[in-house]
Amino acid sequence: TGVMVFILACGSAAWNNIQDRFYDLSFRRTRFRALPQKRISVISAAVISVVLIGSGLSGLAAFFNITAFFTGVMAVICYNLLYTPLKKKTVAAIIPGSVSGMLPPLIGWTAAGSPFMSNDIFLIMTIFCLWQVPHFFVILLKDNNVGQEAGKEGLPCFTKIFTRREIRLQALIWTSLYSLAICLFLLSGIISHGFFALVIFVDAILILGVFTVVMLRKETGGMIPAFASINFSILLFMAAGIGDKLIG
Repeated sequence: TGVMVFILACGSAAWNNIQDRFYDLSFRRTRFRALPQKRISVISAAVISVVLIGSGLSGLAAFFNITAFFTGVMAVICYNLLYTPLKKKTVAAIIPGSVSGMLPPLIGWTAAGSPFMSNDIFLIMTIFCLWQVPHFFVILLKDNNVGQEAGKEGLPCFTKIFTRREIRLQALIWTSLYSLAICLFLLSGIISHGFFALVIFVDAILILGVFTVVMLRKETGGMIPAFASINFSILLFMAAGIGDKLIG
């Protein structure tokens, strides 16, 4: 399943780069991508995108089941047809963007033949949703120029609505919710081995500690450690969950 989801994600990302090729020119962080720099043609990128998305979706349908296929379609729709166009118009685009990030676990869940919705997968999807918000805010805080660049182009951006201090506090609040969701996940009894439960619990406490220190400090730095820690946190959560099921 992971291979099919990875292929699907790559195809969706290629389509996103086509959609954002002019938008990316406005930002220092993205202006050197292949399409804005014309190192690859739009037609070539489109072919790559179609082949990858088609392969990912057909693989889910052929090797797993139709529910996994339709869940994959939902992920592409949320990301490419909702989030990508809307982010140029409103900050509310973060909603379909978060939904698209919640769907990969559901694809794997349904591919394994599990019920489309249950308390277990709902908790996992909630954790993925809550992780994305502080991750997004840290990217904004890490790039000091993104607000100015968005302002010049008349594009929506959270830094035009909130001060950097307010965004730091919001990142801390969302990280607290993310940490709490992980703890609720443990209380549900999904993890059966004590070692992996301990790893996940320590993960939840450490990420909250890192963000508390970084976001409440008076200095404006520390975003690179915060960015690395929030990404490592979700990776550790997934690794511990997979390890628990492999051993079990």
